[in-house]
Formats: sequence, structure tokens, C-alpha cells
Amino acid sequence: MADPNAPPPSAEYIAENKGPSIDAVICTVVALSTLFVCARIFVRGYLMRKLQIDDYIIIVSMLCAWTCVGISLEAVRWGNGRHFDTLNLDQMQNAVKWTIFGFPAGIMSFSLPKFAVVALLTRLLNPSRMHRIFLWSMVGLCQIVLGGCIVILFAQCTPSASQWDFSITGAKCWDKWLLVKYSMVAGGFSAFTDLYLAIYPTVVLFKLHLELKKKIALCIALGIGSISTVVAIYKTTRIPSLASPDFSWDTSDLVIWTIVEGSTIIIASCIPLLQPLVDFASGRRYTNPSKSGGYKHYGSSADGKLQSDLELESSRRAPGRRLKPIDPDHDLMHTVVDKGSQESILPPKQGDIESNSSNSAVNYSEPSKNPHPNISGGGRPPAGNIVRTQEITVEYGADGTTVPGNRTQWGAF
Repeated sequence: MADPNAPPPSAEYIAENKGPSIDAVICTVVALSTLFVCARIFVRGYLMRKLQIDDYIIIVSMLCAWTCVGISLEAVRWGNGRHFDTLNLDQMQNAVKWTIFGFPAGIMSFSLPKFAVVALLTRLLNPSRMHRIFLWSMVGLCQIVLGGCIVILFAQCTPSASQWDFSITGAKCWDKWLLVKYSMVAGGFSAFTDLYLAIYPTVVLFKLHLELKKKIALCIALGIGSISTVVAIYKTTRIPSLASPDFSWDTSDLVIWTIVEGSTIIIASCIPLLQPLVDFASGRRYTNPSKSGGYKHYGSSADGKLQSDLELESSRRAPGRRLKPIDPDHDLMHTVVDKGSQESILPPKQGDIESNSSNSAVNYSEPSKNPHPNISGGGRPPAGNIVRTQEITVEYGADGTTVPGNRTQWGAF
């Protein structure tokens, strides 16, 4: 409360109001993150025809973000963003109440997406069992630690309503700096988690046998969560405002950056999955989902696992060998040689020696009934003669990918 002996506030002081800025920023960033979530759901639900658990986690996170926005708008309506001593009693109580009510949803909006990020990374990068346990344990512990902030926020006073209902007397409250110090530790741990989840894919990707440009692109896509680390660190510096006597004015920055952090993580978790949308918009390798059951290039593999350009080859495979995923656009009687080209592995009609593609590596023609005209009856040649044999070999990778090739052998009979 204001000091009764202090001089009356100036007109400029009374007119100061962060409310419009709060409304504009939180609505803009959450609307932007909603667009990314909608794009993600379009890719996973329509193009790929399969929503996974991390998609539902992001949807719940998005709902938490909008819940926080709605509550924060109500807090602004009651005076949040203005100096506390310029509000009347009713405004003070409601500004405090709605600001406190908005924090749980805000915390959930940036803690839940961490689970979605781990689900994505474990599916794409295939870490070891121990590392997988470590990742899930880290985000699980982070969720518990951040949940402790919510518990302390409402348990620090008995009864809890005494924090915003000033008519309650005899309330017992803990030191307000307990919540501040604990929240700063929790915020630091959250920032560390975001940083680790951003660095981990970069380290793994640079160990794989990929083109440098693709490595950089994937590192940026999967490591963009590092931005949320910066946001989390800055937001942590705003936490002491919870103990400020000018509560409605000082906590306005904390409200803004809490929602910005959640929106940043949500956007970062969606970006790596939007490559199919780019292909769809540009018209590349897309077929009618009603006829084929989904986005062809990003269909299901033979073992039932979902494929995409970001689902990388296992690091356990032999170095230097990259196998392309099967393209369902082509039937099983063709092998994919290069983008847009294919090569039939069935023998063409007699006399047809023209390749199916100018880029084809093998020209196949049906051999004559007697491949060795100097040998009567087509039997085995006499000892010491040299014959030329043309072989066509089709190799299959671990994921069912065909690797066409031909080999010429010379041997003596």
C-alpha cells in the first residue's frame, strides 16, 4: 500500500498504463504460435494422416496459452499494468487475483511443450536407451519443479484467498521472497532444459554423414528452441516483481514474458515438422490424399513407422552410405534411381534397349537365346575360353530401400 505521508502522485504517474501493451503483445505472440500449431496439425493430420502424442501435447499447450491470455486480459481490465497505488480497493483486489490466476496456465504453456520436443527428438535421432531415459527424466523433473511454483503461489498464505481479498484478517503467510527465490531456481532449470534440447540435436547431426547444407538446415530447425532459452533467462530476471509493493505495475513484464516464452517453445517445436507443408505449397511430390491415403513422400514405411525428410538414417549404419526412402509414388516393380527418374527391373520387350530415363545408370536389353554365338547349342564353352557376363544386382537396405546397380564380370570357363 502507498505511504500515507507521501505526496500525491503526479498526473503523469497516474496516467502511466502498460495495459494496452500487455494486450497487444500477448495476443500477437499467441496468435502467431497458433498459426504454427494449425500448420503442424495440417501436416500431421491431413498430409501425413496420423497425429501422434506430441501433437496432442502441443494442442493442450496452445489451449493453456490462450487460457493465460484470457485471464491476463481480465487482469488488465481491472488495472494490471497501472501503478498499484492509483487503483481503488476493488481494482487492487481483482488485479492481484486475476494476475495470480493466470500464472498456472502460463507455466503450463511453456513446460508441456518440452515433452513434445523430447518425443520428436527421440523419434528422429534414435538415442540410446540410457539417453532416452535421461531426456524424459529431465523434462519430467522440470515439470515437477515448475509445478512447485504453482503450489507455493497458492499455498504461501492461509487462507489462499487472503492474497487478493484484503478483508480477510488473521491470515498467515510465508516470506514472499520464498516464492521469488524458488521461482528463479525453477526458471533457471527450465532455461537449462531448453538449451540442452537445442544443443543435443546439433551435436548428433554433425556426426552423421549428411551434406553440410542439410546439416546446417536441420540444426537450425531442431535447435531454434535456443531462442526460448534467452527468453526464459530474461523472464527469470522479472520474477522479483512478485514481491514488489507496486504489484500491478511491476508484474506486467513478467506476465508478458511468461506468455512469450510459452509461444516461443510452441513455435520452435512446430518448425521442424513443416517441411511437408512447403512441398505441398510448392506442388512438389504431392498426390491426391483421397486416392492414396496421404502425402505420398511422407507416407508410412514398410515397418509401420512414419517417414519424413527429417527422419534420419540410423547412425549405426555403415558410414558413407545413404539409402533413400522408398517413394510410394512408384509401384513395387520399379526402383528409384534419382529424383523424377525410375528404372524398370523387368526385362523390356525384345529389341527395346532404350532406357526409361536419361539419368538411368543401367541399360537393360533381353539377351538372345544363344548369348555366345560361337558356342553351338548354347552349352558351356570349351575350357580356356573367356566369356562376358552382364549382371544386374538390386540390393535392399535395412529399411527396404532398393539400391540399383550393375556389374560386369569376366571369367574363364
